[in-house]
Amino acid sequence: MKVRVSKGFLLLVCLITVWGCANTQPTHFYLLRAVQVPENSSMVESTHSGISLGLGPISIPKYLDRPQIVTRVSTHEINLAEFHKWAAPLKENVSRVLEEHLSAILATEGIVPYPWNRSKAPEYQLSLDIIQLDGIKNQEAILKVRWALAREEGREVFYQKTSQFSEIIQGSEYEDVVEAMSRMFATFSQEIADHLNVHSPSHAKIPHSK
Repeated sequence: MKVRVSKGFLLLVCLITVWGCANTQPTHFYLLRAVQVPENSSMVESTHSGISLGLGPISIPKYLDRPQIVTRVSTHEINLAEFHKWAAPLKENVSRVLEEHLSAILATEGIVPYPWNRSKAPEYQLSLDIIQLDGIKNQEAILKVRWALAREEGREVFYQKTSQFSEIIQGSEYEDVVEAMSRMFATFSQEIADHLNVHSPSHAKIPHSK
């Protein structure tokens, strides 16, 4: 009797294991990417501006500081996607994309991620606190960020602002959500460059496209 019970139990375990494996979804991994600066925004000349900008520190809220991509179900409810995750820590991903965008828009190779060598401190510093980065699939993505520009290794803040951006999510997939987020960071990078240009008279102005 004991032998038959043991065999039946093992068979049940095997069936549950096979069923579980058959129903496990593959995990997908995503990265923000640098996208083309929107048309009609200010463009840079082919020559390097020579400006040096320290990028960071960057802070993100705890609800975003996780591998899962966060979307919003309603005003008060969020969803953590267990099978759709960031391929790198979100803070590093944001820093990389902003560095790529700003290098292109400002025509400079002087973007330095935080922390940097104090003996080679950049001329300007950009610090930012991401307040919201999520969205509702098939609707829109939202980026809300508090940011500041400073000189003298952050001791002289000459511009600060809280900006909010939104982009239509053109589809129901998580890839569409990430693509909308990427477009928001492109727009945000252009806003940073515009204000940095206004407050940096020692550098040539960035001409606007016609």
